[in-house]
Amino acid sequence: MRRLRSRAARAFVLWTLLMLVVAILLSVQATGSLIFAGQDCFMNYPAVPCPSASDPAIVRLTFVFFGVPLIWLGGIGLAVAWRALRMWLRRPR
Repeated sequence: MRRLRSRAARAFVLWTLLMLVVAILLSVQATGSLIFAGQDCFMNYPAVPCPSASDPAIVRLTFVFFGVPLIWLGGIGLAVAWRALRMWLRRPR
């Protein structure tokens, strides 16, 4: 029983680290894109439009702050539900 808990804990930690890496990579890429777009807008204002609210980088940042935690929570919830279902199906009757 102890090994099974350890395996489940490792899976939870691995899932958390994976989602953290995804969030960091997406946020760094989106922030860099916004910084470069802002610099282009400042240097060449009439020719280059400034980033607006519908800029894909802002959409990616919104996904990082709201979507990734929801996906993380959904994965943890599915893992807990799967484990509870397996334990319920294995119990003696």
